[in-house]
Amino acid sequence: MTERDPIDLIRGQLNKVDGMANLHPDDEFFKQWHTETKTILEKAFSTRSVYYQNFLALRFREMSVKPFASPEIDKIDTARYKKDLENVKNILQGAIKELTIDRTLFKKIQTTPNTVEVSLRGEYFISSGISEPERIQAIQSAFEESGLSPIYGAEPVQGGGLIHHRIDQIRRAKFVICDPSSPEKTEGLLDLGMALGMGKEVTLIYKKGSSLPEAMKPLNRIEYENLSDLTEKLKKRIHH
Repeated sequence: MTERDPIDLIRGQLNKVDGMANLHPDDEFFKQWHTETKTILEKAFSTRSVYYQNFLALRFREMSVKPFASPEIDKIDTARYKKDLENVKNILQGAIKELTIDRTLFKKIQTTPNTVEVSLRGEYFISSGISEPERIQAIQSAFEESGLSPIYGAEPVQGGGLIHHRIDQIRRAKFVICDPSSPEKTEGLLDLGMALGMGKEVTLIYKKGSSLPEAMKPLNRIEYENLSDLTEKLKKRIHH
């Protein structure tokens, strides 16, 4: 189990909503997101809270009985799914607002936790701009106790379809690690752009002394001196 800030956790779930617009309630990525969101809301508030109950009330479809399937019902289900994704945004934004107010205005009588224990499941994406075995190992060492498994952007893709394959990899990932300090590695910059567009939690890593584009400086970034320094700093970022 890992202790994490519930505001960060809920914000992370919120950032994934737009990326699920073209999925459906039976998609594995959606089902995992739904289970994790329910767990986070339960631990940050309680099963009796308005946020948990309102989230649980969302069905994301009108009908789920397969014998009645038809193009018309599929169309209705799709509309309901998209509507409930918008409802989710309001629920999660409200939860973040309450946690923030509780933490800042009512410190002496704070009723919500500063951290919650969660078991992260899923994957993290190492950008194709990071291909050196030693650096990949340093990144993997940081994630050893996270419960997440790596996806390698630098791995060759059989049979073409590179862009669509990469999009799917990034969509599945909880964290995305990129190094934008080498402009010649254009595929790494493409990974970064896709990850930001999907609202993923991105961390930029670059060795001390490397130049970083000015526009990227507001993003989460880690400047490291050596590989052990990279592992320690990245580990702190993951468990923050």
